[in-house]
Amino acid sequence: MADALKTKSAEMRLETDRLVVRDMHSGDTQRMELWRPYRDPLHRLWHLPRRKPLSKDVWFLLHGSDPETIWFTIEHREERRIIGALSLREVSHPVSSRLGIRLVPDYVDLGYGTEVLNAFLPYYFETLGFYRMLLDVAAINTRAVHVYEKLGFQHCGKHYRKIPPEHDLSFLDEERYRALLRFFRRHRGQMQLLFYDMVLEREAWQQGGS
Repeated sequence: MADALKTKSAEMRLETDRLVVRDMHSGDTQRMELWRPYRDPLHRLWHLPRRKPLSKDVWFLLHGSDPETIWFTIEHREERRIIGALSLREVSHPVSSRLGIRLVPDYVDLGYGTEVLNAFLPYYFETLGFYRMLLDVAAINTRAVHVYEKLGFQHCGKHYRKIPPEHDLSFLDEERYRALLRFFRRHRGQMQLLFYDMVLEREAWQQGGS
């Protein structure tokens, strides 16, 4: 099913004031490999994997080789620079898929995520014809949670994910992070982070935009 949608969306190109969202090309992955890592240790926890090992998840991000995922590139129009990637995972057309979105660290918290989704949601619901969009977001990513809520996403569950032991969590001892401790727990000797499950139904999206 994902292959059929990839064919359908092969020439997809959406433009906003600042961005272009388009089909991902093979050359894009080489440019994405140059992205520097997040400096804020909190941000490094935003994309903990759902089921696959982190290394494999990153490999799929960089090479677009997951047969159940459709990949799109987010490009800055003026700078002509790739600043992010958008994915649809667990595709079950026309029922649903799971949204994934990543931005280069320098472009986080500048409104680009909202801008991308405002352009992509009409394409998702009207052109691709999906009934609902699913996503999960780290509870500590409060800005993203607020953005999704403003777009009409509803909370539908929550779950915890294991934090790989190589992640240094000593930053949580700093005063500015202590309020976020409630989103972490230790389970069977391993630290875990809370994630929210959210959903946007096509009917609710249409009503919100009317």
